[in-house]
Amino acid sequence: MNRLDIGACIIERDVLRHSPAGIPISTCVLQHRSSQMEAGQERQVEAEIAAVAIGKLAGQLDTALLGKAYRFHGFLAQTRRNSRGIVFHITGFDQELED
Repeated sequence: MNRLDIGACIIERDVLRHSPAGIPISTCVLQHRSSQMEAGQERQVEAEIAAVAIGKLAGQLDTALLGKAYRFHGFLAQTRRNSRGIVFHITGFDQELED
């Protein structure tokens, strides 16, 4: 299974672009911060995640507020074939999370 649900803020967003077929594409960087339990110890976790939204969702991501927290849903994939890098493909995101 390849499914990721994560609370994060949009900290960077590129200009909305379109594929050669005219499909909207929005790329951004998400920032996640949380406290997690690992081996019985609390650990502070921070991560910046490259993300992309395609189609109708790209337009919604393009108008989402920078710095606000959302719950993102999607999957992970290689940035390119034969690449070791990964990108989070956003398939949906929900209302802002409460602070």
